[in-house]
Amino acid sequence: MRFCSCLPLLRFFFLLYVISLVSGKQTQAQTTGYGGVSGTVIDAQTGQPLGFATVFIAQTTYGTNAEENGTFKLPALPAGSHELVVSFLGYETLTHHFKIEDGQQLRFRLQLTPKANALQEVVIRPDTNWRHNYEVFLKSFIGQTPNAAQTKIINPEVLHFNFDPQANVLTADASEPLVIESKALGYRLHFLLETFEADFKSKRVFHAGYPRYEELKSRSKAQRNRWEKARLKAYNGSLMHFARALRAQSLEQEGFNVRRLQRLPNPHRPAEEDIQRGLKTWRGKSNTIVIGGNGVKDDSLQYWLRMSRLSRTVEYLHKDPVPYDQLVQPDSVTNMLRLQFSDFLNVVYVHEFEEEAFLRQQPFSKPRDPTYQTSVLGLTQPYTFLDPSGMIVDPNSHLVEGYWAWEKLAEMLPLDYQPPLSEK
Repeated sequence: MRFCSCLPLLRFFFLLYVISLVSGKQTQAQTTGYGGVSGTVIDAQTGQPLGFATVFIAQTTYGTNAEENGTFKLPALPAGSHELVVSFLGYETLTHHFKIEDGQQLRFRLQLTPKANALQEVVIRPDTNWRHNYEVFLKSFIGQTPNAAQTKIINPEVLHFNFDPQANVLTADASEPLVIESKALGYRLHFLLETFEADFKSKRVFHAGYPRYEELKSRSKAQRNRWEKARLKAYNGSLMHFARALRAQSLEQEGFNVRRLQRLPNPHRPAEEDIQRGLKTWRGKSNTIVIGGNGVKDDSLQYWLRMSRLSRTVEYLHKDPVPYDQLVQPDSVTNMLRLQFSDFLNVVYVHEFEEEAFLRQQPFSKPRDPTYQTSVLGLTQPYTFLDPSGMIVDPNSHLVEGYWAWEKLAEMLPLDYQPPLSEK
């Protein structure tokens, strides 16, 4: 387990993969009914109850621990679609999507399978670079926002890292759920980390998991008010906020300006094979002079180095807002909204400016004043879906850049978060 010395990720795509973008906050806004879920958690092989197993609705504050006999109850869930997550140490995590109607009571018999290597001997080798890897993990997973400074992983010792020097990729896994405390937002998260990958070559970060939220107990009304204010600030302009405004067709009213962004090959950048051939040919011959097409003498090695630093693409931002019918369409098969658009979406949130910390993340860039928060949304698939909660159903179907990429776990809210009515 090694992590070689390399430059930090100064700018990268961030694909937030939370396997549970269902129900919660927006469902509460759309329905007034509630249902209940109960059941038993057992060992799939022996049929024995798994007492104290964790049972929760992913990325919400709805959760509980099973009784000693394996039984559990979630008595008051908002009507709508949910994802149930069940975990127990040494067993594979079980997830189940379900829909509950107003007044409906569902009962499940949940069978967990022991992990294949649960009884195998595990050899732990010293990781001399663990502390450095952990710092990279914190920046890529928790983030570097002001809220991140008040967010702490309580049990970092459960993390294990591996660095592949050939692929230039850092991965992480956790032997137990990560316990994360946010003193900025007033939550304690229990995060079942499924995947973490920081690809330094492509400058992309990807993580997958199942978060469960718990409300921290406030010591005073003033602290509660600070949490509420911080939560609203985290929500405003977020991807969650955008998705809900998109579904409600209230983007402009909510402060979002959405334009089509095209990325085309840079006509001034030579083909990659020509650049590599030129670099290979002229390395060690930097005293050789070549006459460029403009008649200016130039060191040939410097020329190819300069060409290699040119952007591969140029961006064209359309001036007119993207019409809703070019963003979402009803899908007759799933009865859901299909999210589908050309190229990329340039999303500007005009009700808040960038944080100073966001401007400082690129230390070698030219200083500038904060502007409106700007993000880019792209699809990795031809289309994806927005579920009734307004969330993007398949988190593997899209990626984000810019401000949304900077705002990571420390800014994430449970799906049952509801902003004050006066702020909608």
